[in-house]
Amino acid sequence: MSTSNPIQQTWQKISTPASLYWAQRNQRERRLLAAAGALMLSAAIYLLLLDPALSGRARLQKDLPALRQQAAELQALTAKAISLSGQQAGRPASQLSKEAVETALKSKGLTPQSVVLSGDMAKVQLSAVAFAGLLDWLDDAQKNAHWQVVDANVSAAGGANAQPGVVNATVTLWQQKHE
Repeated sequence: MSTSNPIQQTWQKISTPASLYWAQRNQRERRLLAAAGALMLSAAIYLLLLDPALSGRARLQKDLPALRQQAAELQALTAKAISLSGQQAGRPASQLSKEAVETALKSKGLTPQSVVLSGDMAKVQLSAVAFAGLLDWLDDAQKNAHWQVVDANVSAAGGANAQPGVVNATVTLWQQKHE
């Protein structure tokens, strides 16, 4: 047995019977087989290479206007976000004072039980307030006034006529001094 590689052995196993089959055919049959083989090869090339490329190109041409529109919208939103972030940085934070805290609470419809200032911290006590309103006020205080919540103690308002969503809260706010 020869020590040739497996590819050569496989080729010899295929080519020998194929050569015998080809030799047994007359000229007309050979032409028909060659034409059928060429037709099958062209169909395979078209189906595997050309059709996916052509259909993909047509799909991309159809989607391109929508993609361009989305890119323009994204660029506009990016420019708007950049301009808004510049405005936020330029806007001074409101000072943490008893009046500022009370005004912020009243703007959200909340009435504090007490507001105690101690240096750069404020302790706010609220009783029987809507939890959603408390969260709205804290979100606004963080985003707009740049006050940070250092400590928060929130508990459900108890009692015989306790309503869902009503809480008692003690919140400690802090504002870093900017020099």
